[in-house]
Amino acid sequence: MSAAERKPRGQPAQPALTNQVPAKLRYWVLGAVMLVQFTSILTSTIVSTAAPTIVDELHGLDLYAWIFTAYMLASSVTVPVVGKLSDLFGRRPFYIGGLLFFLVGSAISGLSQNMTELILARAVTGLGGGAMMALSATTIGDIFSPRERGRWMGLIMSVFGLGSIVGPLVGGFITDHLGWRWVFYVNIPLGLIALAMLGLTLPRLGRPGRVRVDWLGIAVLVAGVVPILVALTWAGITYPWGSVQVIGLFAIGALMLLFFAAWENHAAEPVLTLHLFENRAFTVAVVLSFLVGVALFSTLTFLPLYAQGVLGESAQNAGLVLAPLMIGFVIGSLVGGQITTRTGRYKVLTVIGMGTGVVGIWLLSGLGVNSSWSQVVPAMVVTGTGVGAVFPTLSVVVQSAFPYRMLGTANAARQFFNNLGAVVGVPVTATIVIETLKNELPSHLPPGSASRLGNLATTGAQGLIAGQTPAGLSQQLGGLPAPVAHQVLQAVRVSLATGINRGFLFGFALAVLGLVATLFLPEIPLRGTIQDQQS
Repeated sequence: MSAAERKPRGQPAQPALTNQVPAKLRYWVLGAVMLVQFTSILTSTIVSTAAPTIVDELHGLDLYAWIFTAYMLASSVTVPVVGKLSDLFGRRPFYIGGLLFFLVGSAISGLSQNMTELILARAVTGLGGGAMMALSATTIGDIFSPRERGRWMGLIMSVFGLGSIVGPLVGGFITDHLGWRWVFYVNIPLGLIALAMLGLTLPRLGRPGRVRVDWLGIAVLVAGVVPILVALTWAGITYPWGSVQVIGLFAIGALMLLFFAAWENHAAEPVLTLHLFENRAFTVAVVLSFLVGVALFSTLTFLPLYAQGVLGESAQNAGLVLAPLMIGFVIGSLVGGQITTRTGRYKVLTVIGMGTGVVGIWLLSGLGVNSSWSQVVPAMVVTGTGVGAVFPTLSVVVQSAFPYRMLGTANAARQFFNNLGAVVGVPVTATIVIETLKNELPSHLPPGSASRLGNLATTGAQGLIAGQTPAGLSQQLGGLPAPVAHQVLQAVRVSLATGINRGFLFGFALAVLGLVATLFLPEIPLRGTIQDQQS
């Protein structure tokens, strides 16, 4: 037994039912969790659709990325902290508190009068979103046994896909007919319903004895993670990867995380103990979560760019281009979860799902400037189906690898590394796309005009990449004669297609590593009860 699994001497045993939900309430709690999950992802996708309108009205194009970065920073650092605290004090106060933060942040976002207010409000929303993210999968572990969790985790993951499909449609309609402020207000009624359901159904944890909270560990973890996340957000877009700003933030974050690792070995109740990695199932699941996070979120980010910048779709249609991928994701999640529950096994399914995802991303990497939707749609469906089959399995693996009393800590740690994969993948892929664009563009511009038009076209195309809006490119080319502007636009399309191809090849390489990692995943028997003998 690892140090992470040993109970301190002298402390009374945990009560048999701490966070476990009574059978008569479990489907009510499941419904609340699904509603929270849907509200969270719906908000994210709606905001993405409305963001260009928001920055235009608030005059904050230079702060565009921080609408998303503020949320991401706050939610990422919240996940491991809330996961640990929920094991100590119960899910109820943190799930309800997280949802309250989310709703208050949404209301303030809608009332914001400038970009600074909006960014601060998005950070508040992110604090709540991180708590909700950490506890959704964990609460499934409180409701169902490991054998049953695959089915219900598949259902929870399918809600993510459904929200991603509905979001762009709802976001476009609300922005056009009600105004962008209602993008933030629309989730409040859903959130209040979920809040009432959670308040009435989640059990109160009556933990005996005095509880030690690792406040120093929490502070050092935040001080280490935030600089690294900011550096990854800036790298390759706001500042070069080798800039003082980026390198300096990486150095500060690395030093703080080294101190965090050393401190956690001595903490009575560590937030994120390294002893978790002594468990092979956890380690493989974390590696897979990171790699799948890179592959999935890079795909989600750059497929709309491909549709808009290469195929010439409108901004709203570019958001809808993800629908086939998300439909595949929903199918993969539901089928994969059912297979895990019916068979009690997950390794073969994980290998097949990851292999399917590899094939899908390989097909995406072959898309070009002349590709048709008959090529794009199957590639997206295959990718979504493969990734969807893997996602619920990873939560089941991690939750089954440790005693019940560590459910929140272990699951939140996996979720944190999945988020980190998303944060790493997008800027790295963006750098690949931008550098390829710079190198390819001169050879596709009209003869003799590379020196005169190269910088103009590159600047406009980078605006398209950074903001995912054609405004920057249109403004850059607006002063050129129509035939020349058309030639430059075609050069941008060809070069951008090449860059996105290489970005997907990067995702393909990481997906192959993930496929190899699945071969080392141990098969843990999935018990039919929630509690275990060590709880």
